[in-house]
Amino acid sequence: MSGLTTTFERMFDPWALIEKHGILVQRAPLRVASGCTDGRRVWLDEHLTDVEARCALTHELVHISRGHTRHQTAAVEDDVRAETARLLVPWEAITAHVGSQLDEWHLAQELGVTERVLIDRLHFASAVELAELRGAAG
Repeated sequence: MSGLTTTFERMFDPWALIEKHGILVQRAPLRVASGCTDGRRVWLDEHLTDVEARCALTHELVHISRGHTRHQTAAVEDDVRAETARLLVPWEAITAHVGSQLDEWHLAQELGVTERVLIDRLHFASAVELAELRGAAG
């Protein structure tokens, strides 16, 4: 699953990957997380919205692609959050909305992600991406 990219026109679809790779996804009442995995299966909290489930599933698929089977350190979780955000929010989608006056919540809604994923995409942006954003806003 590594090396997956998406385009602004075609948003990343984690549901297609679970079918392709035979990963079982179950909804369950999770108390401390939106999702978790044992490396072969994914559990998503039963109360997640469709957007939240898409984001949580993508996060868990990144864990699976890295061979993770249990809880990870904070540094590893940061890496997984960064990759999740890159998969779900193409940089072109960010730059396309420069000057649109959308706040974070509305932009997240427009892009089909949670605010947390949008914030992660901006937080983990590369220096090149940030320079591009500053230029587009210029």
